[in-house]
Amino acid sequence: MSNLSNKIRSAATQLSQRYKPSLTFAKSVLIASAAVTLSLMGARQLGILEPIELSAYDQMVRWRPDEQPDSRLLVVGITEADIQKLKQWPISDRKIAEILQKLEKMQPAVIGLDVLRDVPLGDGREELTKFLQKSDRIIGVCLVTDGSPDNPGSPPAPGLPANRVGFADFGVDPGGILRRALLFMKPPTIEGNSSAQKHLCNDNSQVLASFNLQLALRYLQGQKISPQLAPDKSLWLGKTQIKQLASNDGGYTNADVRGYQILINYRSRRQVANQVRITDVLEGKVDPNLVKDKIVLIGYTTETVKDLFYTPYSGRQQSKQFMPGIVAHAQVVSQILSAVLDKRPMLWFWPEWAEIMWISAWSIVGGTLASRMAHPAKLTVTFAALLSGCCAIGFGIFLLGGWVPLAAPALALILTGGSIVSAERFNKAGYGKAISDRVKQVFKIEIDQAKKEQQVAEITESDFFKELQQKKDKLRISKQETSEKAPSEPQEITASTPELPKAESHTDDYLAQLQEKAKQHKQRAAVTESESSSQTGAIEAGGGASSAETKADDEFSDLQAKAKQMRQRRGAQKSIKDEKMDSLTDKEDLGGKEE
Repeated sequence: MSNLSNKIRSAATQLSQRYKPSLTFAKSVLIASAAVTLSLMGARQLGILEPIELSAYDQMVRWRPDEQPDSRLLVVGITEADIQKLKQWPISDRKIAEILQKLEKMQPAVIGLDVLRDVPLGDGREELTKFLQKSDRIIGVCLVTDGSPDNPGSPPAPGLPANRVGFADFGVDPGGILRRALLFMKPPTIEGNSSAQKHLCNDNSQVLASFNLQLALRYLQGQKISPQLAPDKSLWLGKTQIKQLASNDGGYTNADVRGYQILINYRSRRQVANQVRITDVLEGKVDPNLVKDKIVLIGYTTETVKDLFYTPYSGRQQSKQFMPGIVAHAQVVSQILSAVLDKRPMLWFWPEWAEIMWISAWSIVGGTLASRMAHPAKLTVTFAALLSGCCAIGFGIFLLGGWVPLAAPALALILTGGSIVSAERFNKAGYGKAISDRVKQVFKIEIDQAKKEQQVAEITESDFFKELQQKKDKLRISKQETSEKAPSEPQEITASTPELPKAESHTDDYLAQLQEKAKQHKQRAAVTESESSSQTGAIEAGGGASSAETKADDEFSDLQAKAKQMRQRRGAQKSIKDEKMDSLTDKEDLGGKEE
């Protein structure tokens, strides 16, 4: 049994020695990777990496190829050319009513009117109101209040029931870029005592659906698909879940996701659907097949009306940086229909633990390669290839509908590799060993000084030291007895007795010095440490420590020598005392005889 145990112990020792370099290497890489990953996750939580991640997202949107226009939609734009041709600004209620009548004759599935008609514009107000009440194909818009008394929102056009109205507001990211769409929301309460008119879009007692969702739901009703809310409050359209955006999904950090929001999965930068102008509709130039059973969206596309948005496609564009609001609504409608009817994936995200593993994996890869490659040029080329690979994998996942972090893993790769290279160069230069030796020497000096302090404490608590204190007490008693007899003695005798207090005073001083020696030893230790730290290197520091030890030993030798001298002085003082006492006795006898 003992032989087997010895063999196992020997094999374990051999394996440990054989794989010790690999274990040391793995330990250093894992420690560096963990430190970098935790630092980057902290930076993400603080929102430091969000602008970089959003910029990477925008770039991937631009890299992605455009899809074909959605044939289920038709955009009727009100352009600047239409305004000049009709010589109307804004377009009058009568012209709007005329356009709606012509389009309805072509039997569309639903018509979305993204034109505010909360106040009369031109003539034809009554005609427009009657048509809106008569038709059940038209969905109108309103604007939601922001809660301030000066912005109560805009009510829908008169004649439209609440189930045929949707809010036209979008959720815009910092920087003015449109990446998110609101599907449901509850209007905020107007602060203060506002005298604004109460309407659908500033009524806090109900939940509103967006304009684009209303259009999509009306079209899906014709496909016999109705919306359903799951117990977790998520929206289901048939077998498709329209998942709500969370505050930390993708590259977002603590985003404002009030209401029910989704990330817009843009279909195309140029043409999301077929597009015509309102003058084409008025002049009968539109093919009825573009309208029949389709979703028709009417809205301004001219820059005269500031219904324009920056999008991920706006980056590095000199012209056409803006997307009209009606086109943005068409993007969201197409996204919902494509997800439900065409199984086009909604944008999805990894859970947080998967993102941490993703970042940590790239960190370990960077640390491993940095420790294996010594040539700077090869290391640079390899890291450039890895960064390209990281971006390629992230973009490949994006093409499949997923958004994973890109900035965080790229930084993890660079930072971990850089830390490993820096640590190796630091150790090879000898700085690490020099610092380690200096730290060890400092601790050695502290340990030696602690031993010396312990020895001093032992001396002060020894029997010999206690004996000295007892002798001191006896001398003090003797002094008191002598002082009692001193007044009756002749003047010459009194003059000779001060030797006793003098001797005792000397003893008291010496004992006080011994105690002071013990108390001041800590100060000497500090002085010794200061002298050793002033040396230029670890070897000189070691020499300083040796000198400090020699001085401390000499001090203890002096203590012992002085203790011997004290015994001798004590014997001499006793002899002097006896002689003086004998002399006093003799004088008393002589005085008696004379009498």
